[in-house]
Parts: sequence; C-alpha cells; structure tokens
Amino acid sequence: MRFRNYRLQLLLRVALLVISIYALASINFNPDYRGTYIGLILFILLQVFLLIRFHEHTNKQFLRFLNSIKYDDFTELFRVSGEGRIQHELGLKLNEVMAKFREVRAEKEAHLHYFEVIVQHIGIGIITYKPDGTILLLNNAAKKLLKIAHANHMHELETVNPALAVNMQQLEHGEKTLVQFRQGGELVNVSVHVIELALLGDQVRVASLQNIQRELEEKEMEAWHNLIKVLTHEIMNSVTPIASLSASAREEIQSYTDSPAEEVTVLKEELEDIGQCLQTISRRSDGLIKFVSDFRNLTTISPPNITKFDVSELLQDIKLLMREQLAVQHVQFILDVQSPHLLLAADRSMIEQVLINLLKNAIEAVHEQAEKKIILRAYLDDRSRISIEISDNGQGMTQEAAAKIFIPFFTTKKTGSGIGLSLSRQIMRLHKGTISVQSELGKGTTFILRF
Repeated sequence: MRFRNYRLQLLLRVALLVISIYALASINFNPDYRGTYIGLILFILLQVFLLIRFHEHTNKQFLRFLNSIKYDDFTELFRVSGEGRIQHELGLKLNEVMAKFREVRAEKEAHLHYFEVIVQHIGIGIITYKPDGTILLLNNAAKKLLKIAHANHMHELETVNPALAVNMQQLEHGEKTLVQFRQGGELVNVSVHVIELALLGDQVRVASLQNIQRELEEKEMEAWHNLIKVLTHEIMNSVTPIASLSASAREEIQSYTDSPAEEVTVLKEELEDIGQCLQTISRRSDGLIKFVSDFRNLTTISPPNITKFDVSELLQDIKLLMREQLAVQHVQFILDVQSPHLLLAADRSMIEQVLINLLKNAIEAVHEQAEKKIILRAYLDDRSRISIEISDNGQGMTQEAAAKIFIPFFTTKKTGSGIGLSLSRQIMRLHKGTISVQSELGKGTTFILRF
C-alpha cells in the first residue's frame, strides 16, 4: 500500500524497522529459529535499504533541479502529488522556479534577438573582433560597405582594403581615423572608431565604420558655393561699372571722331586709338560678366521636378540629338541598354543636361584618336540601382586629375570653364545619386551615374 503522507510513511517504516529489530533480539540466536533469524536479518536489511531510498527521493529531486540549471535545461517538471503535503509544496515550488527560469531565458532571447535586429539593420557598419583578429560579428552595413559576404578573421579584410584592416588593428581604445579608398570607381571616405570592452573576462574590440563621403562632398560644395557667391558679387560690383563707363566713353569719343570740326580732325587718330582701347575694355568686361554669370549657375540650380520616365527612351532621344555631331566627328557610338523598361524617378531635363555634357566631353576626349568610340550603357548594378555609363577610348587622365575633376573651376581642357562636371555632380546630388569617374592614361575614361 502507498501512503500519500510523507511523515506517516516515515513513521511506519521506522516502526516496522524497530519491530523487526526487536523480534530479532527476542530470538536471541536460538538455533531452533535459524531460518527465522536469517529471514529477519534479510527483512531488516531490506527495510534499511527502502528507508534510505525513501529518504534520498527528495535529494534526487534537488539533484535533478541543480542539473537542469547546470545544463541550462528548464524543461524538467517535478511531481506535485502522491507523497503528501510537504512533497506537494516542494514540487510546486521547484516547478515555479523552473517556470521563472524559462521566462527569464525567453526574455533574454527576445532582447538578444531585438538587439541583433538593430545591429543588422543599423546604417553604420559594426565589426566586433578579438585582439588576435578573430571576427565575432559583421553586420549587414559593414558587409555592404566592404562588399564582402562574410569574414572570420581580420586578414580577410586586407584583400578588400589593407589600410582599413591595419588601422582597425592598430587603433587604441577611443581613437578615430579616416580611411580613404576607391571601390568600384567611387571614392570612399570611411570614418573608423574603435572601442574596447571586457566580455566575460575576454577583451573584445568594437569598430564602427561610417561612409562620410556624402557629408564631405556636401561640406565641400557648401564651401565652394560660399566662395563663388563672394567672388561673383565682388567681381560683378567692380566690373559692371567699368563696362558701363567704358561703353559710354567709347560712344562719346565716337561722336567726337564723327564730328567735322577742325580741332577734332587733328586728334582724330589719337581718339580712334583711345576708342579702340575702350571698346576692348568694354568687350572684355562684358565677357568677364558673362563668365561670372556662368559660375552663378552653380549656386542657383532650381529644385528638380521629379517624374517617372523610361531610361531607354531618354537615351534614344539623346542619341538622336547628338547624331549630327557624332557623324561630323566620325565617332562610333554604341547604345547598350541591358535591362529593358528601366523606370527612373528624376528630373528628365536635368539628367538630359548631364548626359549631353558628358557626351560632349567624351567627343572632345576622342578627337585625336584614329578610331573614335563612345559607349552609352544603362543597367542595374549589384544593389539594383539604375546606373548609366558613358565610356570613351580617349587618352584618359591621371589619378590626380581624376580626383580633382569635379572641383569647380578645375578643367583638363584648354578652353573649358571647369563648371560642367561640378554642375553635373550637383544635379546628381539633388537626385540623391552619385557621379564617379574611372580613368587611366592611354585607356580611356568612364563616367558612371548611379541613382
């Protein structure tokens, strides 16, 4: 019979054991009761064994509980009935503790998943690694910035950019640096910030990578705009009166030279020379005013009127527009639209202006080539961005010139003003896009527009 009361079971077992010992003592080693004697001894041993096992049942429950904590297994359940009130309460409390452990673990896992999602979706690249170079975490922004699928060690980053890997290893806690490199023809300026922290007794380094190229370009364009505004204002204030005064003086001298008066006839040649000088001053002043007005275009671009249009149709229209000029220069023109029906949301007239400017530059670049060739391509890049390339087989340019090509007033052409490419970059920035250049001496130049 199985009793549900723990104390009653214990008392009955002890009482039965005492009675058995008393009966054994009553026999007093009588040879006539040898079989009974041996039976009582075996029965007493059995009672001791059962009593010990009964007593260790609670210890086994605690042992199962501790093992569950040790091995992080909180699925264990304990019996809450069948052995009395004390055992019932003990089972309930152990089950409550296990349920609390499960709740805490579920909460920690939810928080861990929450922070993992944040780290993976944040726009700043995050890399965590040990001092020996073992990479623990590489979030999506870092993968996209470095254009790698995965990496297990810092040495793998050296194939992407050696300077970046070296700086991340050498930077001390709290230090920052700026790493510049080219990626897919685009100039990239990455701000690197490294901190160290202790995680379960191990040193872990956390590096944040942020592409600040756009911010640098914005500050650069802002500085150029401010400079252009000051220069054009001062130049126009100085040149406009000179142009007006020289034109008035020229007209007045002209009236004198046209007069038949004798005293004027004597000085006619001298007045004509002065008049020609004033005419030259007036003409050059007007030219300078026009020159300064052109530079004002850099700071007076209207906001784009965004509409959706087919890129293929735009490129076909540009091909038709430039057909006469290409034919006169005997340029082989190739139009390559790799993805049909590319719809672009932009200001069509502005983008058309940029493409025409780049095509004119390409025509000038291939002017001295025996076989002139220009390729206009449209496609989706690896990030599904609409991209347009204008490639030529001209002489190309040096890396130094390519780095300065978008700076206002800088030009590699003898008759260039240096505002066309700067204006094109500003138009692309208004469209949240980029314009970059890839060029090598003797191998031509490629301009890439990415939207």
